[in-house]
Amino acid sequence: MKPPTRTLRIAIADDEVDIRDYFTALLPRLGHRLVGAACNGRELVQLCLAEETDLVITDIMMPEMDGLAAAEQIARHQTELDSMVPVIVMSSHDRPQTKDKPWIVDYLVKPVTIDDLKGAIDNACHLKD
Repeated sequence: MKPPTRTLRIAIADDEVDIRDYFTALLPRLGHRLVGAACNGRELVQLCLAEETDLVITDIMMPEMDGLAAAEQIARHQTELDSMVPVIVMSSHDRPQTKDKPWIVDYLVKPVTIDDLKGAIDNACHLKD
């Protein structure tokens, strides 16, 4: 597998431990660094406020706070810092309406394959540059 042009610091969130474990193992294989794995949107927001993050990958349907609400809070904070962390959302359901949410750069359907993940991360890298 060809290494990425740069290593990204990535935060993930999913309420399913198997999926968090999958991403924890997969992201370093793709040449990126996992800054943390949250089990709900509230933890994801706290993680992104505490850690410098280049990209967020989040499930949509989670307890306490869903991924879209978490992404919006992260985006609001980033706007205050005059930057924007791109967000990739994933779900096993239909694609949500995200046209009015410029921070959401891609949508993945579960189960997420390594090729789908790599393509979404590469796309997010190009949008961030």
